[in-house]
Amino acid sequence: MSSIQGGSEWLIYSLLCLILWGLWGFFLKLTYGKLEWVQTYMLSGIASFIVMLVVVAYYRVGMPGISTATVLAFTAGVFGGLGYIFFIKALEKGKVSVVMPLTALYPAITVIIALIVLKEKPNIYQWIGILLAIAAGVFLSAK
Repeated sequence: MSSIQGGSEWLIYSLLCLILWGLWGFFLKLTYGKLEWVQTYMLSGIASFIVMLVVVAYYRVGMPGISTATVLAFTAGVFGGLGYIFFIKALEKGKVSVVMPLTALYPAITVIIALIVLKEKPNIYQWIGILLAIAAGVFLSAK
């Protein structure tokens, strides 16, 4: 808790994200058997779009011009949207208790890319965490 007292808002935001994404996966799973996956995707996307509109209106943000950063942001959105489709399909077919933690290992991919492209150097504790995350993926995937 000392990091919160020290003004590290990232931890509070991370915990809020953790709770909200946990609820997100749970509510998505509840829709199966009641809606087609495409309907679930559509309604969830509309809800996300509405949240985006509220945030943009609140912060009074305009559309930026085309730049490397905007192309990267757009590309990230495409990858996120495509990943979300496969996430929904995985939830439709699999157990939420397995799909959620397995897909939550996506930062391992980010770390590997960051090692190669950005030349980032994890410390020993981060390496242990990465290896444990990979082991968790193997165990979660086992039948």
